[in-house]
Amino acid sequence: MKVLITGGNGFIGSHLAEKLIDKNVEVSLLDLQFTSNTEKVSCEKIRANILDYETVKKTVKGKDVVFHFAAVSRVIWGQQNPLDCWKINVGGTVNLLEACRKNANSPIFFYASSREVYGDPLQLPVKESHPKRPKSVYGASKLSAEQACLAFQRAYGLRTVIMRFSNVYGSERDQMDRVIPKFMLRALRDEEIPLYGGDQVLDFNFIEDTVSGIMKAYEKALEGKIIGEDFHFVSGEGISIKELARLIVEISGSSSKIVKMPPKEFDVNKFVGDPQKAMKFLGY
Repeated sequence: MKVLITGGNGFIGSHLAEKLIDKNVEVSLLDLQFTSNTEKVSCEKIRANILDYETVKKTVKGKDVVFHFAAVSRVIWGQQNPLDCWKINVGGTVNLLEACRKNANSPIFFYASSREVYGDPLQLPVKESHPKRPKSVYGASKLSAEQACLAFQRAYGLRTVIMRFSNVYGSERDQMDRVIPKFMLRALRDEEIPLYGGDQVLDFNFIEDTVSGIMKAYEKALEGKIIGEDFHFVSGEGISIKELARLIVEISGSSSKIVKMPPKEFDVNKFVGDPQKAMKFLGY
């Protein structure tokens, strides 16, 4: 079995690579650069940009499965540079879909999406069937890429599976300016912890649980099941950002002060995902 992971040097992609290699899968990673995240991951590593279609086409050739994680991966980055966000998250995804379409192997395509496609939900917990009303550029780009996956499936029979993640945490490979790592670092340094709003309630999911869900989806897809489906890999529980900061300060014995700041207008205010579909179909 030959598997390609785009964004393979990233947080989730690098952990997934290790799990696949443990099962004797032949893994190739594609990313712009490779760091300490993957220095101990023994597999093919390809430095490339997903916007380079010819390179993408060569890389996809002969693969049985493609996991697509490469993206502008932060909401704030999408707001700051919407053109790049749109080109990479939508255009890069279409490059990979087209490369898969032209591949004689017709690989199964797993797309890594986000809770951001829902925007502010109408009800909680959020099921996969919930209306999708993104409020950020990033969320809109992820939803558009999802639609591209479905279009390629309907038009060309490409086998796709959509995975939606929510605030994955729990590894030193995470980006240090994301919520939990940022709060922890500031608490350990006794620095002020800024809360932009603070009343937001979000669903945080541990990296091991997330990768376990992906592996279960991978195994089901190889059996010819779950093609065309979408799944949440979430905890099903919510915690306010204010309470999260308080817990981190308490557990670390920090003297950090929690400072409330004006909320960011593009932030989702509440999200708690429903994991029932993944539990039913995948044993998540």
